[in-house]
Amino acid sequence: MEFFQNPQDNPERATLDTTKVVFATHNSRENLMPESKKKFHYSIAKFLHWIAAFIIAFNLLSGWRIGDFPLDQKRILIMIHSGIGTTIFLLMVFRWWWRKTRKLYTPPGWYKRPTMLLQWILYPLLLIQPVIGVVQAAYINYEVRAFGFINYSALAVANERLHSIFLDLHGQAAILLIVLILLHGVERSRKAFI
Repeated sequence: MEFFQNPQDNPERATLDTTKVVFATHNSRENLMPESKKKFHYSIAKFLHWIAAFIIAFNLLSGWRIGDFPLDQKRILIMIHSGIGTTIFLLMVFRWWWRKTRKLYTPPGWYKRPTMLLQWILYPLLLIQPVIGVVQAAYINYEVRAFGFINYSALAVANERLHSIFLDLHGQAAILLIVLILLHGVERSRKAFI
């Protein structure tokens, strides 16, 4: 590399190369990151993506059937469902933090790309959905304990009207999530074949 030549051989060239190196180091954090470290960060992000996708799909698909069970079984299933919803919330917060602190997936003009825009809609919705579930559980007329110890039903006094409103919101958000996730899957699979 020319930068490592003796500056006395060509002082003008050494100064120019030093400027380039200084500019490159201040230009962006990604320029400083070795390729292997960058690949590692993306590998972790992909792993988190697929773990989240599996857990989200399970909770979305299993949530529709909870109302069909007798009350004793329904209580247990809601506790499992709320625990998984809490896990999804925490996982999505962690995924957001991972991506943000490592500057992953933030190309210039991201808001003009449909796939990136879809992701920026999915993230908040995947954070809002568990919150709606918690509020719904707060107004239910029996105890809901996520993981068996986080008592969401103790957050508010049972209120059938409010429970019904948040139950409907939770269901509508689930439908929207399913549609957006299917769109995301179609878009990603389309890119794989083009």
